[in-house]
Amino acid sequence: MLRRRFFLTTAACFLLGGFAIAQTTVHGIVVDHQGNLPNALVYLENSNEKITSDTDGSFTLSNVPDGNYRLVVEYTGYENAYFPFSIVNKIPVDLGTVKIAEKKIKENSIQEVVVASVYKASQARAITMKRNSNTITEVLSADAIGKLPDRNAADAVQRMQGVSIERDMGEGRFVAVRGTPVQWTASTLNGNRMPSASGDNANRGVQMDIFPSELIQNVRLSKALTPDLDGDAIGGNVDFITKTSPNKETLAISTSTGYVNMSKSPTFNSSIVYGNKITDKLKFISSAVIWERSGAIDQMRNIFNYGLPDPIASYSINQLQLRDYVANRRTLGFNHAMDYEINSKNKLYFKGLYSQYKDGQSVRETYFNFDNKNVTLQARHADYLTDLYSIQFGGNHQVGQRLEMDWSLSKARSTFKFNSPKQLEEHERGYPIVNFIQPMTYGNLSSDGRKYFAMDAPNGVGDQNDYTLPYNQNPISGNQLKLNQVILNQNRNSETDLRGQVDLIYKVAENFKLQFGTKFNNKEKIVDAAVLVWMPKSALGIPGAPISYMSQFEQTAFPFNGGFMNPIGNPYNSVIINQITNGQIDQFYNTDTQNSLGLSQVSGKNSNSNVTSSYHGQENVWGTYLMGTWKLNENLQFLGGVRNEYNDISFYGKKVISDKAGSKVEDIKDGKKYNVFLPMINMKWNLTKDQIIRAAYTRSFARPDFNDLNPGTIVNDLSNTITQGNTQLNPTFSNNFDLMFENYFGKLDMITAGAFYKNITDLIYKDQSIVSVNGLPYTFTTPKNLEGARLYGFEVGISKRFENLPGFLKHIGFEGNYTYIASEMKMPVYTNGQQTGTMKTTIPNQAKHIFNTIVFYETNKFMLRLAGNYKGDYVSEIRSAAGPDHYQHFDKNFTVDASTSYSINKNIRLFVELNNIFNEPNRYYMGIKSRVENISYSGIRGQLGVNFNF
Repeated sequence: MLRRRFFLTTAACFLLGGFAIAQTTVHGIVVDHQGNLPNALVYLENSNEKITSDTDGSFTLSNVPDGNYRLVVEYTGYENAYFPFSIVNKIPVDLGTVKIAEKKIKENSIQEVVVASVYKASQARAITMKRNSNTITEVLSADAIGKLPDRNAADAVQRMQGVSIERDMGEGRFVAVRGTPVQWTASTLNGNRMPSASGDNANRGVQMDIFPSELIQNVRLSKALTPDLDGDAIGGNVDFITKTSPNKETLAISTSTGYVNMSKSPTFNSSIVYGNKITDKLKFISSAVIWERSGAIDQMRNIFNYGLPDPIASYSINQLQLRDYVANRRTLGFNHAMDYEINSKNKLYFKGLYSQYKDGQSVRETYFNFDNKNVTLQARHADYLTDLYSIQFGGNHQVGQRLEMDWSLSKARSTFKFNSPKQLEEHERGYPIVNFIQPMTYGNLSSDGRKYFAMDAPNGVGDQNDYTLPYNQNPISGNQLKLNQVILNQNRNSETDLRGQVDLIYKVAENFKLQFGTKFNNKEKIVDAAVLVWMPKSALGIPGAPISYMSQFEQTAFPFNGGFMNPIGNPYNSVIINQITNGQIDQFYNTDTQNSLGLSQVSGKNSNSNVTSSYHGQENVWGTYLMGTWKLNENLQFLGGVRNEYNDISFYGKKVISDKAGSKVEDIKDGKKYNVFLPMINMKWNLTKDQIIRAAYTRSFARPDFNDLNPGTIVNDLSNTITQGNTQLNPTFSNNFDLMFENYFGKLDMITAGAFYKNITDLIYKDQSIVSVNGLPYTFTTPKNLEGARLYGFEVGISKRFENLPGFLKHIGFEGNYTYIASEMKMPVYTNGQQTGTMKTTIPNQAKHIFNTIVFYETNKFMLRLAGNYKGDYVSEIRSAAGPDHYQHFDKNFTVDASTSYSINKNIRLFVELNNIFNEPNRYYMGIKSRVENISYSGIRGQLGVNFNF
């Protein structure tokens, strides 16, 4: 009923646009030789009313009486431009394209200035959008993205001040702002939060590696929210704005090829953008991109016994895992936008996007189980398939002399599925896994018979290095490795958003503007998951059943593509052997093969451990806001108001009831309704023309992740984990205080410095402990609310071109930013399973130090950039029952990338890109840095190519 009422309201408002009252307007589009200029400052000479052009460069000045005027356009890096015009008999004026070009032309045209380098023009866009924004904002333009080897959205935004990313196989995946958890940052597409579907259903954070950077027009990061933005963004709001329709025919083609050192394989990337006017009123733009590459990871991982009650044994190593990943990845992206100008007062638009990410993984693993005295070899492969599409239809209307109305209807959907093996029906596919087991005797054990690092061992006997060696006393052999398990991990999930939005902007006076809006979002989350397991009947104790060994099956050379853990000297070459092929893995899922091998299914789709893994969730959110913008004078402005969001969440799942008579499955429905009220105020004070102070107080929140709300308990015998949800979790709230100083100098130079403080309540953390299930240790994870936490820090940034230096030095420049973040929260302390107090620790996944640095050399034709991205260490897993000495930490990471290009002429540019030049690893440790938990290397990758722009 709510949805129907809202959409009827929206339709009625749209019809009103067609009956707009006659008025005098002045409109046009600000452009330069490269295209449209967003956020240009536009005003009438000697007038206090100043507006900024939209993302496509368009602007409209309304309620202008008859008379003679000069339009003023200001843009960083350009001199002020002037355009005279007249209004007679209240007839609207269309100035067309207000162009800033390279030379002066006729008297009645804009004064045009030279911007010598195409790269300077891109920086001018970003700086102007930041400077003219009403709030604390960072901006990245499409041209700036193209200057660095950033091929997906996450890689692109890591260069922004206060932003860090989490990587997968060397590619950016999740975005975090100011050290906050990834789900605290809202990733939006053209103003709407993107739906999230993934292999682990982990959180509301969007996997940005599915979104190619070539589809992006610019990126706007709002660090201080305004009431017209969705309120669930404690860290900030990262809005990816797709390409908009051009004013003239545009064609750009890019193609490149490259090489990934770790996987010893080539890469291919190609994109095309074409836009044009169909008529004077109708224009469009379309773009497409394909990126094919192979990634790889070599990984060593230790699983510690941190759940054991013995304080010494809790530092022992239960398992050493060696993992070799190879992933054949393909990213496809398509974007289409159309704009139709009904008349000077009414415009309609359409935006559509589709992206598909295919991650074909092949993994070979060796598990040395020290406590269980055996070794397990596991082979697995699967296609991870993620789809994202978004369609949006909307309009902009001038209604009356002072009223403007914007509206939009949109639908977005993201789906994920494991899509192997191919011989199964599509709905039966999953992630196929086969493992073999062999008894093993280990050496270099301590006096208690356990595996340790030497520093932790009771008698000092253990490993001395930064990595663990198995010291197996007899060789691993295919003739000794018995078939143990055949597993199919099924996971199909989707998230769908249906949205409608109306915004009304009313100009009360020349210096005061009111804005009101309402938005309805219906989100549906569907998860269909299960872990199917087959075991040999011989392993189940059935007499006479066949026994199968790995040597019986087709094998392939291992490790893949030569070498494993090369950066640390290949210490495991003597303990890794060939494993079965992907084709052989798939054969285990044929009925005839299962019968011939004597396999029996021990876990089915409807087994107790699986029925709770699937659920259906629905979230209805009705948001309304009231916002005012008040310019006290030419230099001081306040923007403030309130936002209210009403949340109605329903979950449908299953639970297992066990008693003396056995167990049974029951349907359950649970949910929660709550309301959030979010006051916000932003101040902008221009101390001088080039110096700005910004301050803000905002209240924002973060909704619980869907997996945290799942009412069922999920037992995963594959990973030895138990996950239990909590539908009564409260959202996390934050009172945010921000202060920022900006100083613009020179043509494109800038210094910024600011501080921030967040007072957080009801923080959600995932508590981890170890429980025993049938004599085996399982990691038990459940979400909980904490009473409070705080996060604070400061950030500084600089952008400087040394154009006053002599000779070649004038082409050198530097961009850098640094963010310091500290946080504090109180965690419960347990003794023998009972809480005995609290202790202070940091918020999970919060790095204390983040910085980016770029050194570049640019001329009209040549560009060379060297970029470094640093993220300091942080707590990644809290194990409250075990204590802080057993917390998992992510070690500091410094990744260096480089790019260079040469413009043959104004249409053709050659480029070379390199990523992760020094093969920086991802490294985790328990308690102290010398107690390594996980270290993985993804290698260096690079590509060379050519861009054509017409």
